[in-house]
Amino acid sequence: MYIDTYIAIPLWIFAIFGLFYFVLRLYTTWDLFRSRKQGTHTLVISARNQEQVIEGMVRGLILKAGLDSTQERLLQVVLLDMGSNDKTPEIMENLSRDYSVVKLVQLDELAAYLKKLI
Repeated sequence: MYIDTYIAIPLWIFAIFGLFYFVLRLYTTWDLFRSRKQGTHTLVISARNQEQVIEGMVRGLILKAGLDSTQERLLQVVLLDMGSNDKTPEIMENLSRDYSVVKLVQLDELAAYLKKLI
């Protein structure tokens, strides 16, 4: 049983097109996978007068993410104090000393830090 020529030619055209499309998608997926850089994820947490929740939130985030000092390039947590009147700045400073993935940025240093990230 043979396929007529007028049916076989469009089938071959679709097959070749499908093969080229598959190779193109494979190449773009591989290029995206290869170009991913570690250390591109930064979480900025700003707080004002949140001494009761900031420590639990940051410690819970680090615990859930399972981060340690060897994985500093995967995620960075930036804490930003927005002019608190309570012990929030001291708690943020303690967190930045306890974890290497946590950085404390003052409000006046924010613009320079964001420029460095970009």
